[in-house]
Amino acid sequence: MSGFDAIAPHELSLVQAAERRLPSGPVGDRGEHTEMVYIDEDDIEDGVHEELGNETAIATELGAAHTAKERVAIVRGALRIAGFSSFGYAAFAQGADGLPSRVYLLRNYFSNALLPGSLSCAHLRGDWRIRRALHTGQPHIWDIDSLIETSCGNDSAHAMRRHFEHMRNRGVCSGVSFGLPIHRTPLRAMFVCASPLETCDWITENVLAQAISLGLSLHQRCSAYVRAVHRDTVAGNLSDMQQRLLDLVVDGLTDKEIAQRLNTTTHNVDYHLRQLRDRCGAKNRSQLAYIAGLMQVV
Repeated sequence: MSGFDAIAPHELSLVQAAERRLPSGPVGDRGEHTEMVYIDEDDIEDGVHEELGNETAIATELGAAHTAKERVAIVRGALRIAGFSSFGYAAFAQGADGLPSRVYLLRNYFSNALLPGSLSCAHLRGDWRIRRALHTGQPHIWDIDSLIETSCGNDSAHAMRRHFEHMRNRGVCSGVSFGLPIHRTPLRAMFVCASPLETCDWITENVLAQAISLGLSLHQRCSAYVRAVHRDTVAGNLSDMQQRLLDLVVDGLTDKEIAQRLNTTTHNVDYHLRQLRDRCGAKNRSQLAYIAGLMQVV
């Protein structure tokens, strides 16, 4: 079974619709604009315990482990049972252009299956695993040849082919990936597990179910850490002006009322609101106020 034979027609249309909103032309130089944020579990343990939960057997094991090293061993053991050799987990904050402006990576939870270089804007158009994770929620079974065949028909084909051959050399040849929303944020997470086997014919329904179960369990834990760091990152990057403006947006004031309250122009208010929407991943004013309240930015 080819990895791209698994795409349902309605799902393919969703990805294509999302692609039409992306900038056209070569994307090889866009990767430098993607900020990588690395997260260490031990640094933020105190802020996430109440969010972790124990809803699955694997999630319970992860919660009972005493160190990050023990948790990674549990994940790798479950991977080997399913037939995979590597895995990765990342979360994306998308800008107004639909490209990831920031990527959150838990240091212990990415490997050959999801190298940081794969997560840049430069590879968004070329790597179907990432494109699907950003825009759809269905699991995607893939192999390296189908990735090359389907992803190299654009201006950066040579760079993408090099990228995929590098994956092949690192033993990332077939696998499963899918995207998930992160509750109470505009972020989306991606889970991927991979094998050195060259084709994806070995990935049965049972293997797929094990991969999904593992990914959901890991997401339950990792998303809590990503949510905590994202909240602090957004809040820490706000200027005094933006913080005061956001307070007034949440209170329901109009641009004109905010300008009067802050003794500035409506043009300046509109500028800062656009910056805030882009930073928080909000599509409109209402969503900005909603996200700000949920993330406890204000």
